[in-house]
Amino acid sequence: MQSSQIKDTAKLLETVQLQEKQIQEFERLNTILGNIFSTMNVDETIQRITQGAMELCNADQASISLIGSPKRNEALTLIREGEASDEKLDSYLNKLLVGWVSRNNQALLSQDLNETFGEDNVLPRHRDITSVMAVPLVQHEKMIGVINLITQKTGKLFQENHLQLMKLLVPQCAQFIANARLHETLFEETIRLKKQIRDKYEFQGIIGRSPKMQAVFSLLESIIPTDVRALIQGESGTGKERIARAIHYSGPHKDAAFVAVDCGALPANLLESELFGYMKGAFTGANRDHKGLFEEADGGTLFLDEIGNMPPEIQVKFLRAIQEGEIRPLGSSRTKKVDVRIIAATNEDLQEQVKTGEFRQDLYYRLNVVNIPLPPLRERKEDIAILANHFLEQAKTRYKKRIGGFNPEAIAHLENYTWPGNIRELENTIERAVVLCKSQELSKTDFPFLETPLDFDDQLFQPRPWEEAIFELKQRYLAKVLAHTGGIKKDAAEILNIQPAYLSRLLKNLEIKTEL
Repeated sequence: MQSSQIKDTAKLLETVQLQEKQIQEFERLNTILGNIFSTMNVDETIQRITQGAMELCNADQASISLIGSPKRNEALTLIREGEASDEKLDSYLNKLLVGWVSRNNQALLSQDLNETFGEDNVLPRHRDITSVMAVPLVQHEKMIGVINLITQKTGKLFQENHLQLMKLLVPQCAQFIANARLHETLFEETIRLKKQIRDKYEFQGIIGRSPKMQAVFSLLESIIPTDVRALIQGESGTGKERIARAIHYSGPHKDAAFVAVDCGALPANLLESELFGYMKGAFTGANRDHKGLFEEADGGTLFLDEIGNMPPEIQVKFLRAIQEGEIRPLGSSRTKKVDVRIIAATNEDLQEQVKTGEFRQDLYYRLNVVNIPLPPLRERKEDIAILANHFLEQAKTRYKKRIGGFNPEAIAHLENYTWPGNIRELENTIERAVVLCKSQELSKTDFPFLETPLDFDDQLFQPRPWEEAIFELKQRYLAKVLAHTGGIKKDAAEILNIQPAYLSRLLKNLEIKTEL
């Protein structure tokens, strides 16, 4: 009876020891998986999987051979630290193992290479290998690679429990590799898109051969490599934001954010919270912290369009922010340091606004370190044909139209127009003509909506009171601009460089009816 109890106790002890060993193995497996999971780099993921497999199975060498990867045709082999650097798990043996796994569609555990592969297929340098294990990496029922392991010491052999542990490890590893590949693909795509954006707005991409634009380019060459603040001045539609983007994406801050804000589009309280951000509870409706545009642009460029419309109370805070290089969000008692390049733009005469007290003189000088004057399109007629052909190519591609180009009469017609909406108006005009064109060439008849605004008949100049003549002049001019924009008041306001609300008052006073 006692002998039976001793046997039962011994058996129980053996079971407990086996369970403890299994628990230890699962803990090691969990640690290895956590280590692999902590990286999203493909090469590092593969290295950590290989290292983990060696530790889990007490292997001397391990490798991963990926299948169908154009970038990684060779296996990565790791050799246990402190061992001889003679790599036995070479390209030949890896291919031998991968081939066996692929043909048999299962894992391999062998303690005799000659028996498994045939003596003629085993090289002399591989005959001291005591055991091998090759486990397929499978994802969505497709093999994406094989993990190979070897031992080289007598009495040190892979056992069935090692194979079972590897079968627990490899499904997770296959997913880790797939995730890392996806992450790298997305990262590469992000880099490609950022490069595409840079190419789109790079300095060389700005079109212009006229002397005035060449002078602008010469100025840009000097300021782009620096952090200098710049003030871009030009009429609506002359491409002020495009110049700002060219400065940013070709300059030292090109890898950081370009953030733009229209100072005339927001009321004072909203502009302040957008620029500087706010803390939760700063005002009614502030139910969460909000990062301001200064913080969004930290390390990059903040572009302020229509800076002349910035309310005086915001001008004070804005001046302090660019002087001190720090901001304080609404509702916060702490300041935050920011490193931002400032580029401002305006279609107003800021010097005149300084004289009238509408714009702070100290802020004007802070912003106007370098002044970039952009000429209106009517002053750079040499560029009209180049720009028109550029916009034609874009529109042809977008709308899949086969149009050879412009006839000479059409180009002359475009060059004789005054373009109150500048480049933006020219681009819209070409796009509309391409959409409506029925022939293989654009001619003057494709631009019936383009009339010189002052091309009125003699009836306007009949002798009559000044007030009546001015009333009709305004009335007919606005009517022609609206006809050009298809009745869209927002576009007409941009061409006229006035606020939409003011345009609505003018139309009412001039008794002009519109549908849009």
